[in-house]
Amino acid sequence: MADEQDGQSRMDKVLKQLSSLLDELPGPVRKKVKKEVEDLHGLLHDRRPPRVMLLGRRGAGKSQLINAIASAKLRPVGHVTAQTGEAKWETLQFGGRSVEVLDTRGVQEGSRPTEDDPHATVEESVRTAIAEHCPDVILFCVQARQVDSAISADLDFAEMALRAALDEQSNVPEEARVKIIPVLTQCDQMEPSDVRLSEGDPEKMRHVDEAVQVFNRHLRGREFLWQHLAAEAMAVCASFYLLPDGRPNPNRDYRWGIERLAAQIAEAIPDEALLEFTRLAQFRQVQEKMAKRVVILFASVCGAVGVTPIPVADMPVITSLQVMMIVVIAYISGREMSLDTARDFLAGLGINVGAGFALREAARALAKFIPGAGNVISGAIASGATKVIGNAAIAYYIGLNSMNDVQKKFRRGLREIEGT
Repeated sequence: MADEQDGQSRMDKVLKQLSSLLDELPGPVRKKVKKEVEDLHGLLHDRRPPRVMLLGRRGAGKSQLINAIASAKLRPVGHVTAQTGEAKWETLQFGGRSVEVLDTRGVQEGSRPTEDDPHATVEESVRTAIAEHCPDVILFCVQARQVDSAISADLDFAEMALRAALDEQSNVPEEARVKIIPVLTQCDQMEPSDVRLSEGDPEKMRHVDEAVQVFNRHLRGREFLWQHLAAEAMAVCASFYLLPDGRPNPNRDYRWGIERLAAQIAEAIPDEALLEFTRLAQFRQVQEKMAKRVVILFASVCGAVGVTPIPVADMPVITSLQVMMIVVIAYISGREMSLDTARDFLAGLGINVGAGFALREAARALAKFIPGAGNVISGAIASGATKVIGNAAIAYYIGLNSMNDVQKKFRRGLREIEGT
């Protein structure tokens, strides 16, 4: 925890330095880099756990779905009777990761839930919770084999929840408002039920596709819902089992479509929740996309700082940004936010932050003494070097490449920069 606080303190300090430096940059450069700095600030300084709302009738697999996204048992699953009670926000934590979940009572449930709910109806319960915190995204869950069974009430409930959320965002720009993602759950139960979805059986996939088309047809019939969808219906299976140490059992992991759903959620939620969601959803596709965005942002800022007309003075800022970038990429992969992580990684690459790396930066900064073109060259090198370091960090922390392979990738990248 101390390392995490130290890492956050360092990030806050560098972001403050950036804000001060922004005022000193020439007008065209300042305008170019301002958005990148604001994006970094939103991702790093304003970050918070994602808020995910789950709705659907009992048995639709809402609790299991959030468990599958997080690859952990965050919520108990009711197999026979209604499990989830009062619709209230819960902060679920595990392994240094967290998510705020609004797991609602099942729509059209036939019995009182196992958990208590002081509200008379599920609608009243949901509206109260949404008034407390607006969700970042709503996952509307419908069981694949019930997609054409009494679904009108499900759609009514989804529309009620969405309207309640949008009412809370009356001052939020349209493009930033909450979106709903329809999820077709338990697709593994489609016939032939004894065949796993991962096998791609033509008959089973045809039945899944038909269920998706039916779900989309129902959604198109509700214009309000349809215009606020983040995506059309997404088919998934969320079934998986854990080993005694809490990790998913690879021999009993039947999840299908969950990584694609996680990627869609990442597209729909606001920046301040994106970093923590990416850390929560331990899927390589989602992590790599987020990490590449981080590298582009840091490289753009480093390039702009490198163009400033003050030789050598920008070195500490660029070095701090590159170290911060490594910390963020490692954090996305699930590690703690520790400066030691970046130091160990740079040492593995053969970079000594206190000596060799500083000399390289000094040589780059001295190029600024060349009138006009010197600053441009310096900025390009700062940006390019940052990308090389960032891509190496992605390969190591997220791609799980060996340090030996990462070193080779890093050296190739440096040679390409030198060649330009």
